[in-house]
Order: sequence, then structure tokens, then C-alpha cells
Amino acid sequence: MLIYSDENLEVIHRPGSSAYLLVTFNEMEMQANGSRFWGQRFCEKADIAALGFISRRPNWFPAASVVKAVNAAASILRTASERILYGHSQGGYAALRYRRRFDATVAIAFCPQLSIDPRAVPFDGRFTRHYVADLHANMGIAADQAAGSAYIFYDPFHAVDRRHAERIAALQANTRLIPVHMTGHGTVRAFAGTARALSLIEACRADDDPSLHALARAARVDAPMRPYQIAVAAVARHPAWADRVHRRFGGGFSPVERVNFLYHRANRHIRDGELGVARDKLAEVVALRPGDPGFAWRLKELESRMARAI
Repeated sequence: MLIYSDENLEVIHRPGSSAYLLVTFNEMEMQANGSRFWGQRFCEKADIAALGFISRRPNWFPAASVVKAVNAAASILRTASERILYGHSQGGYAALRYRRRFDATVAIAFCPQLSIDPRAVPFDGRFTRHYVADLHANMGIAADQAAGSAYIFYDPFHAVDRRHAERIAALQANTRLIPVHMTGHGTVRAFAGTARALSLIEACRADDDPSLHALARAARVDAPMRPYQIAVAAVARHPAWADRVHRRFGGGFSPVERVNFLYHRANRHIRDGELGVARDKLAEVVALRPGDPGFAWRLKELESRMARAI
């Protein structure tokens, strides 16, 4: 049932039989449509009581709208003995920023951002295009926003996500970092499936450190993105190994993963002076993504360089 809506977000309430209320925040690829929320299928399968916060666009849940939405949901929140916040990326940011606002028992965040304000995080330009000064004034996660306990799941090999995670954990009390190696920015996908997600929530509720790390180890081994992450990570120092992983597992890469691997591998070939091989890989990238001007420009630049060298 839709219980709140404004220009920035919607909130949907789903009654359930769980001992806690799960408050979910969507990632940027999902947008509000009046009837769905992030994590809805999981909540339906497990009959979890939920409040789903869904942004209308990638807006990192502006505080003014969240405050109004929390007021609208006050009676639901009051009846919940436990409030667990749960989100990925922009949703992970919200789960940590609004811990105190919800009087959260537990916050579970996957690959969160400290902020998207370029002045606060000059090391991360991925989401700068979504930053609006008026909308996002003082948006950074702060120490006084902490409540209950929090768990941040992230890939230490993803340098930018690691910097966000470490800075947040240094700011907010009772915040634990749980590494899930070789999952990239898609760490949440490694915990897909009702049984695994339920086990994760229960381990966080119990503050069961051995179980959390065991779950993280199992998730990383089974993670569908793991071969891709290993291949991309190997390009920088072990390109031959990267090629072996790609030959063995590349057929299972998603279209985006395939393009990204070929692009990174082409750039390494350029560094190694293997311009002909690099050109062939870039041509394959352009064929796979013909509408991307950046890839086309990179190929044209390389071909011009090769022509000048003749």
C-alpha cells in the first residue's frame, strides 16, 4: 500500500509476519512507479513486514522528503520492536545516513557512498551528474546520525567503494566492515536468494561475526560476477592470467562485463605497445556498443596514432 508520495520519493508498506520491520532503499537503476519497492519479491517470499522507500530518480533520498515520509509512517514505525534498514549504493547511503531518524536497530548497507558532493568525495566522479547543490546541501553521512549497529558489505579491491566504506566506518559508531572480495560494486548480488538474504539479516541481528564472515566467504565464491572481477583485476599486473580467465569464463560475462573487460584489456595492450591487438579489441567494443561516442573516439585516436607511426 502506498502511504507517502512526493516529488522525490514514494513509500510503500507491506504487512508481514516477521519479528522486525525491514526498511529498504532502492539502488539508482530502480525508480518509483507507485506499486513496487526494492526487495519486494524477497519480502513477499519470506512474508517480511516492510517499508519500501523508492526514489523517483537517482536523487540519494533528499532529507526533506525522508523526514516527511518518516512522519507519514510514524504509526507503522512505532509498532515495530526492531527496525532494520537495508540498501545498496544510493540505498546503502540512505540506510546509514538515516539510522537515527528511524531509530534503527540494525543498518545493512552494500557499497554505500559517504556523499555524492564532489567537494566531499573528490575521488569519486561516478555520480556527480546527479548532484544538485540545493537538493543535496549537507548530505554527507555524519557521526551524529548513527544508531544501533551497522554493517557495510563491500569489495576491498574496488578502490573507490573501499574509500567510502572506510571513511563511513571511521565516522559512525558501531559500524563494521565486512569484505566480500571480487564482487565489485555489485556486492549485493552475491547475497541474492531468499535463504542467503535471510541468513544475512539474522546474522546481523545477532551480531554474529563468525557467521557474517562465513556468509561473506560463501557469497564471494558463488558470486556470478566473480570471474569477471578476477579477470579485470588481473589485467593490470597479470594480463596473461586475465586472458586465461576470460577464455574460460568469458562466455558467462554479461554484455556490460564483456565490453568493460575488452576495453580494459585493449588499454593494457596499448601500454605494452601491442597496438594492432588493441585496435582489434577496441573495434570489437565499438561493434558491441555502437552508440557510445567514448569508445568510438578511443578507437579513432588509436588508429590515428598507428597511422602517424607508419
